[in-house]
Amino acid sequence: MGLLVSLFATALCAIVYIRMYRRELPEPIGVKKAVIPVALGLFSPIFSTALVIAFGLLFTYTLGGSIQDRISSPVLGAIVGSFFLAGFTEEFIKFLVFLLTVKIVKPKKVYEFGLLCAGVGFGFTALEETLYGGSGIATAVARIPMFAMHVVFGILMGTHIGLARYNKKEGIGEVGKQRFLAFFLPVLWHTLYDAATTANPGLRAEDEAMQVIYIIGGLIVIIASTVLQFIVLVRFRKNTEKYCSMELIQPVPATGENGEPDDTESPDSPV
Repeated sequence: MGLLVSLFATALCAIVYIRMYRRELPEPIGVKKAVIPVALGLFSPIFSTALVIAFGLLFTYTLGGSIQDRISSPVLGAIVGSFFLAGFTEEFIKFLVFLLTVKIVKPKKVYEFGLLCAGVGFGFTALEETLYGGSGIATAVARIPMFAMHVVFGILMGTHIGLARYNKKEGIGEVGKQRFLAFFLPVLWHTLYDAATTANPGLRAEDEAMQVIYIIGGLIVIIASTVLQFIVLVRFRKNTEKYCSMELIQPVPATGENGEPDDTESPDSPV
């Protein structure tokens, strides 16, 4: 039953991605190009898991145990642990997969950057939900409100990378800021979310009062993340026309026989 619920969440994620694909103006980039990031994203959980294992072995070898056990503050331990075991590792791998996607697909608009990176997140979700959704009905149901989490991370990452490239092309500044936000926002959000849920100190606290406090804090983070998830999705939809108009490739001017710019209108030029 838990697996069926997780597959349902994945299906919802697919609907979101398909709608994003169909909204592109004046027309979508093409099915084949839209499928590439999803296919590559399916491999992301495998590599991120390998990176998590590597970090775990490193901490065990150097610290003699998990990093949470070596930090006195339960909250700080949850945050640092979530950073290395989820926030940084998963987003870093997806970032590399997205860069590979860009090399293959060669997106031409800011919108396509957001779309393709969202596709990587969709592929990641499809495998992750299948692997973890069967762990129990309660776990699977709890994951449904955040069904588009990795898609949203992809939108943030891809859009800001696209904006960085557009700003660089136009010479309007804020290139470094956009690149920083592209990686920082998904990593920070992912880290805090995992610290408040799967790594929540309340799950291991012996004091019942502290359990309640930590769990309430976790619920606040879950609710806030759910709301922010839909805000990002709606905002990206509203900015469709704007992002589609932000071309990342300079048009090549037509030239005459002597290599000089040709100002003659082509037959297909709009009047």
